[in-house]
Amino acid sequence: MVEHRILPRKIANEVLEVLDQITAAYMGQVVNITVEGFMLLSANPIKTGSIYQLDMRLPYLVKGHSKISFGAEALWCSEAAQPDTYWTGFRIIDISDEVTTVIDTMIVDWASIS
Repeated sequence: MVEHRILPRKIANEVLEVLDQITAAYMGQVVNITVEGFMLLSANPIKTGSIYQLDMRLPYLVKGHSKISFGAEALWCSEAAQPDTYWTGFRIIDISDEVTTVIDTMIVDWASIS
């Protein structure tokens, strides 16, 4: 597989739950992330090619935020090894500078723990 990412993804060292802003439905948990995208583990398949407004619940306050919001496009979805679970790759397409800083801060925090 050809790698198209500019930034390498960082494995989430904390539980980051993702919810659909429009429906408030729980979508899944982040597996890895950068400011450009993330991979989600979910109980249901996610429709690819769709654009979502998402909220991500943070495990602790980061720069004063307990959650962050952004827009993302589902690029691909495939069954995971565990039955009834799915991997979905998202590209973040609408993100504020403040939210970018929050994600970068979490990644740096995780790197200092490792």
